[in-house]
Parts: sequence; structure tokens; C-alpha cells
Amino acid sequence: MTKVEVIVLGDATLITGLSLAGLQNFITVDETSFQSSLEKVLKDEKYGIVIIQDNLIKTLDWRTKKKLDNLSYPVLVPVPHISGETKSEEDDLGKLVKRALGFDLMGNDNKK
Repeated sequence: MTKVEVIVLGDATLITGLSLAGLQNFITVDETSFQSSLEKVLKDEKYGIVIIQDNLIKTLDWRTKKKLDNLSYPVLVPVPHISGETKSEEDDLGKLVKRALGFDLMGNDNKK
């Protein structure tokens, strides 16, 4: 099994909170630097989980958004900005993991 790392892209508040939780890889970004930083992180195969502030997703160009829609690895985990909750299209962590692995890890396939 290959060990992967977690990286956080966000503002100082998010980075401070997650560093207190024990995470170690961070890039401080704002709306102008987010896209270029995200593209660099996506090229680096050592990162398996990328935590991003969901309010920054809207700043991406359409090409990058399309790439993210088809991306299964690394797993992108959007977290709400401190200003309030904003819903992303894939806000459920279970859906993100299922998309990355190709199956439901918890075995909770909802068959209706």
C-alpha cells in the first residue's frame, strides 16, 4: 500500500485550525493564487487528499472545473469557509471516497 499525504489549500484561518489538528502540508491561497496552486498540487502524485475551501472553487476557470469533475485521484475535500456554509456539488465525503475507490467503502449502497 502506498502512503499518500494530505494537503490543505486555504486561507490563514483554515490552515491554523487544521495545523492544530495535526496536518502538516499547507499552501496559503486567495482567489488569485488558488488555481495555479491547485494545478501544481494535482500534478504531485504524493498527495492523495486535497482539502480546499469551497468558496474558492467558483474562482476556477471552466477547463479546470471540467478536469475536477472527471478526477478520481486525488480526492478533493471541500470545506466551508468561515463566513458561512456553501454547498458544493459533491459535499458528501462518502460520495468523494466512492468516486475515488469505485465502490462504497462502508457497504451502504442505497438501492431504492
